[in-house]
Amino acid sequence: MRTVRLLLGTKKGLYQIQSDADRKKWTLLEGSYGAPAPIHHASYDPRDGSMYAAINSTWGGSRIEYSRDMGKTWTVSKNPSFPQGSDRTFYQTWHIEPGHAKTPNVIWAGTEPAALWKSLDRGETWELNEALDDQPSRKEWVPGFGGMGLHSIAIDAADPKKMQVGISVGGVYTTNDGGASWTRDNTQVGAPKQASGETPRPDVFGCIHKLLAHPRVSGVRFMRVHLEVYWRDPGETTWTYRTTGLPTHFGFAAAIHPRDPKTAWCIPLHDTKRTAEDGIAVYKTTDKGATWTRHDQGLPKGAPLESLREGMDNDEFDDVGLYFGTANGDVYASRDEGKSWERIAQYLPYVTSVHAATLE
Repeated sequence: MRTVRLLLGTKKGLYQIQSDADRKKWTLLEGSYGAPAPIHHASYDPRDGSMYAAINSTWGGSRIEYSRDMGKTWTVSKNPSFPQGSDRTFYQTWHIEPGHAKTPNVIWAGTEPAALWKSLDRGETWELNEALDDQPSRKEWVPGFGGMGLHSIAIDAADPKKMQVGISVGGVYTTNDGGASWTRDNTQVGAPKQASGETPRPDVFGCIHKLLAHPRVSGVRFMRVHLEVYWRDPGETTWTYRTTGLPTHFGFAAAIHPRDPKTAWCIPLHDTKRTAEDGIAVYKTTDKGATWTRHDQGLPKGAPLESLREGMDNDEFDDVGLYFGTANGDVYASRDEGKSWERIAQYLPYVTSVHAATLE
């Protein structure tokens, strides 16, 4: 029987909710884990059923934990640690990404200060990717409003040696040799020209908000930066501007269709130019971002709700289910690829991440 388990990171621990086979009934599993520490991200590894949680406690220190029994028990990993003599100290984890099916024991993690870490033993120990760390441009990286973190790890569908990472504020870096070397990857096409008098954007492409790789089609990427949305097709080496049609350019949460390489979703956030009547909505594209359609059926009308960088995910059902959490502690679900929505959880702490695990 196919079901969905949602791993919900919040500002006060990790929660899990489970669906029935129809995804109509949802059960909040007993208790939370890691409270009162904030959980920036939690993920499920479909290769072996492991779970991972980025527990970022201000009391007792941040840590990465893993579970081999669907969250019944958890084990603390050996934390990422910068080399002796480094001027940096591990502060917190932003993202944990299971590796490619061809590399069964590999797990990746992105941290603050911005750095990429690789585990060869399913998350028990971590080693720094020194090639990215040694980039001459690292001196240009600066903190965004939420800090200076590496938070997006986009592994190619066909080749595990090809991947991108997104850094706030540091831009995109690409490797084609499994992380042995990296190149800056921030060339944009199609964006409107800057108005006279505006401050030029830095060469590091500003603040990356979310970068996704298509899970089945090699080379397809979907990206949100601080004020824009971009798309990339196979074989391309530039980012194509795809923001036209969205009510605001700002936002974090995004998802990409698990099979269709032309379909994606995002949640624009309010800015000073919008009114409350606009409210929360999910925008869908079926043509690689050339056009966008607003969907808000079932969502609270006019509510200026917020969803963060890790706040949206999708399942693997034939009719793709979408899920997002809000700063108000609500979780919403769609069983029809984003057309209509229902609230499936409420009164949770501030939701920081949503990960949908499709279970057989």
